[in-house]
Amino acid sequence: MEMLGRYRIEGKLGDGAMADVYHARDTGIGRSVAIKVLKPDLARDPELSRRFLREAQAAGGLNHPGIATIYDVGIERGIAYIAMELVEGQPLDAVLAAHGRLPHERVLLLAEQLAAALAYAHRAGVVHRDVKPSNILLSADGRTAKLVDFGVARVADLEGTAAEQALVRTQVGQLIGTPRYMSPEQALGLPVDARSDLFSFGVVLYEMVTGKVAFPGTGLATLAIQIAQDRVDPIDRAAGDCSPGLRAIIDKLLAKKPEARFADGDLLVRALERERQSTADAPPARRGLPLRVKLPLSLAIVTALALAVSVTTILKRQQQTLQRMAVVSGSSIAGFVTQNTALLAADNAGLPPEQQDWSALQAFVVSAARDREIRGLVVTDTGGIVRAADDASLVGRRHRVPRGEARVPATGGARVSSVPDNGKGAGLRFVQPIRYAGADFGTLDLVLRRQSLDAALDQSRTLLAILSLLVIAAVLIVGYLSGSWVARPLARLRRALDEAPESRFALRISHHRRDELGAAFEAFNRAAAAIEPELHGAPRETAATLAATRIVTRPPSRHAA
Repeated sequence: MEMLGRYRIEGKLGDGAMADVYHARDTGIGRSVAIKVLKPDLARDPELSRRFLREAQAAGGLNHPGIATIYDVGIERGIAYIAMELVEGQPLDAVLAAHGRLPHERVLLLAEQLAAALAYAHRAGVVHRDVKPSNILLSADGRTAKLVDFGVARVADLEGTAAEQALVRTQVGQLIGTPRYMSPEQALGLPVDARSDLFSFGVVLYEMVTGKVAFPGTGLATLAIQIAQDRVDPIDRAAGDCSPGLRAIIDKLLAKKPEARFADGDLLVRALERERQSTADAPPARRGLPLRVKLPLSLAIVTALALAVSVTTILKRQQQTLQRMAVVSGSSIAGFVTQNTALLAADNAGLPPEQQDWSALQAFVVSAARDREIRGLVVTDTGGIVRAADDASLVGRRHRVPRGEARVPATGGARVSSVPDNGKGAGLRFVQPIRYAGADFGTLDLVLRRQSLDAALDQSRTLLAILSLLVIAAVLIVGYLSGSWVARPLARLRRALDEAPESRFALRISHHRRDELGAAFEAFNRAAAAIEPELHGAPRETAATLAATRIVTRPPSRHAA
């Protein structure tokens, strides 16, 4: 077959249960299209051909970026055909066969597009009835999906004669839809609606997430039983990266009863949007630390930061206070020395150099320097010549006070600076003029040792460090005990939640707590009491009545909270 009406056939793209698909070119406008042709054995039934075209015409009214557009339908030389958009890409079944399961983020991206396409079609009253991987085409980059093959869909509100409906049940109903992706109502031959598409879409999502089919049966009877009755294998066994939210969405789509699924495609789209947004906002998933470890560590880190700020501030204030005390003490010593040297310096200043006698001043300085707190003591005249010093070798030399030493805040007439350690220990230098009767007669250079000051600061640092370690250790112990106290009842609640589906919520948590955790236990008991009658078909009782009968999930002695 080279021509089909105005379409020139250029090659075969594939085939399905009802139709063959060809690559063709519309000679009228020079556009490449995909031609779907009803298989010859089905095309011999004129009623089936008319329905095939009528439903394709209904689907031709769909215009959505996630749906392959239908351009034309018709019958040429007795051959029913559908001309549709030619989508460049790979079918999803080929991608899954080549790569296995898809990454979680990519599944969410494609699922949202396909769900939006189904929601749009359902709002238009069109049910696909054959949602499967081979009817989903992915773009070359794998990030865009299109749903194809609406040619076998039916219009939801289509009405016909009893004979036509019987024909649909006996012929079309058994042919439409691939068995492995059928909904339970399709497999049982029951009427279907848009929720049937949602079940099939859930089967496709399951395969995208896990890389394996949801229902692995090989025979039609086996598949029908699995679809109608069996639960699929848990997703987390094959896809650990699948988020709990997406697992919940797939589980809801795969509900056996249509009323337990999403009511429509729009609700599904919103659920997928929320899940994709929460996944995008969430930090990379990783295994968290146990609460009994996380809580004490958090408390210890916060406490350590608070202690570091407090201890640093205290030590700084203490250093300033001790230094002020040392300066006041040193200033007093410097004042005492200058008072005792002022008269001698004034007497000698009025005499010629050969008559000056500084021996008494030298004797006083040597005597004063015996104080263990004094590191150096020098007295100079107005010309800067040393007249007395603790080191006699300096007498007669010119004395210069070292510059560049760090100044220390002081009161009074002395200039105070910090002296670095030169082998004799660090100190404080006091440089003060020697005055008598309002006139200057020289300068006093006094250096006091600061070992006592530094020793006091070191002792304070040591004591504060020991105190900080004791506080952090106490916080770690209290945090660990607090975390354990909370973790045990939480583990009990988690076990109850895990066991609830298996027991069909026929269990309660027995406890005697009167705190927030006890309130959580009661909330679980009320929820179980409300759900249990529906699962067991029992008459509904009030939640308070059912919650009053508590069934222990584990022996109380092992889980006393």
